[in-house]
Amino acid sequence: MRKRNGFTFVEVLVALAVFGALTAVAVPRYRTFKERAYLASLRTELGSLRVAQEAFWAENHLYSTDTTALDWNGSSKVALSLTAADPSAGFTAEARHALYPGAVCATYVGADAVNTASGDIICTAGASGIGAGVTP
Repeated sequence: MRKRNGFTFVEVLVALAVFGALTAVAVPRYRTFKERAYLASLRTELGSLRVAQEAFWAENHLYSTDTTALDWNGSSKVALSLTAADPSAGFTAEARHALYPGAVCATYVGADAVNTASGDIICTAGASGIGAGVTP
């Protein structure tokens, strides 16, 4: 009787079952890591925008509502909106990531900071709830 090289059908099935179980655990965790990374990039963008706004205010004594007027380069994947009820007293900035459409991070500075501390970055996430209400 010759010894056969290779794997039996049962061994292949067991290996597939193990790989399937590992994949079932890994995919949701990977999605969570991606969502956390997107929220981190939103917070980073808002933080650097806030620094650029303060530099603009130091020179002009008002906040800009146009990102092109600032000495600031944002990410192409992050969409920002700037508003100010009174540009000499404060501003509101909201950021949304193109790859994580359910998440919105916002910062309120000066007079626009009504229900939060001035300069805090508040994030609300999409369906998974990752990072909801996170302030760094």
